[in-house]
Amino acid sequence: MKQKAKYRIIKSLIDLLEEYPFESISIKMICANSNVNRSTFYDNYQDKYDLLAKLQNYHLTKYENLLKAFSWNFESIKKNPDKVYQFFRIILKYIYRKQAFYHAIFITHPNKDLVHEYLNITRSYYNKVLGENKTTINNTSFFITYTMSGQVGVILTWLRDGCKESPEEVANILLANTIKVQR
Repeated sequence: MKQKAKYRIIKSLIDLLEEYPFESISIKMICANSNVNRSTFYDNYQDKYDLLAKLQNYHLTKYENLLKAFSWNFESIKKNPDKVYQFFRIILKYIYRKQAFYHAIFITHPNKDLVHEYLNITRSYYNKVLGENKTTINNTSFFITYTMSGQVGVILTWLRDGCKESPEEVANILLANTIKVQR
């Protein structure tokens, strides 16, 4: 029962974030929407900020683990562009499965601090990958900024439009644009 209650609390917060800015959401609203009493809420979280922080950290950690897997396999990825496609597809499938969360925090009521965390982690891994491996790219900082801006723009547009395209279709778009940029 405890796991189900935690899941309902988390789902409730995500649903409420689609309607209200975080500051307007109360614990009373979360509990009413999740059909969980306040004591159950406080058994799991200190307050709504703790709930949001744990939810954000969970997704940020998952994202970072996906980036780590990519950076460890860079040598084989360089030789096979299909692996870049697979990397994009895996990340996009995760975003697609957690669409309500990502839509709420990036589109409906953007959380600038969290957006910056995602960007900084991504930039850090791109720098690591390009710094540790031979590449013909000059001015890697500009390349990373340009590439990330395009990738983030595509993903945000996809989220804003309700993820109508499949993760595979968007992965193909990102791959095609990444290959064009590297020329």
